[in-house]
Parts: sequence; structure tokens; C-alpha cells
Amino acid sequence: MPPEFADTESPKRLARVVDFRVPLIWLIGALGTVSWGLLSMYFSVNQLVNTVGELKIEVKSGNTSVVAVAGELALLKFRLSNAEDSIKRIGEKGVVK
Repeated sequence: MPPEFADTESPKRLARVVDFRVPLIWLIGALGTVSWGLLSMYFSVNQLVNTVGELKIEVKSGNTSVVAVAGELALLKFRLSNAEDSIKRIGEKGVVK
């Protein structure tokens, strides 16, 4: 191993790796691309979070509507069963045949 590469912690070694193996313009371009990708993912995830929040609100309101309809349906079933019982009682008395 040549003496200039013996010390791996040396700043000269880092400068040589950047200068000789990876051109500086490629390094800047790669960092810019990665930064752009991260920023675009951040904003798209932020939009996704907002959309999911809106959907949660719509689902909650839909659940409330379903509960209200289920309550009305239970009330109608109760009233219908009472009406059927009344008709049976009246029929047993002989008024309605």
C-alpha cells in the first residue's frame, strides 16, 4: 500500500476519493436528486395525510347516519310487531276474521 493511503482517516484521502473516483458534479447532482426526491415524498405524504383525515371525517358522519337509520329501523320493527299483536288480539275476539 502506498504511504499516502496508509492513514484512512486523513482528509487528503477523502478529497482524493471525491476528486478521482466520484466527480464533484456527479456528487452534487446525486445529492440534489436525493433532496428533490425526499422533498417531493414529504409533500405527497403530507397531502395523503390530509386526504386520509378528510376520509375519516366522512366515514364518521356515514357511521352516524347508519346508526340513525338502524335506530329508525328498530323502531319500525317494534311498531310493526305491536301492530301485528294488536291485529291478532282483535282477531281472537272475533271482531276481525
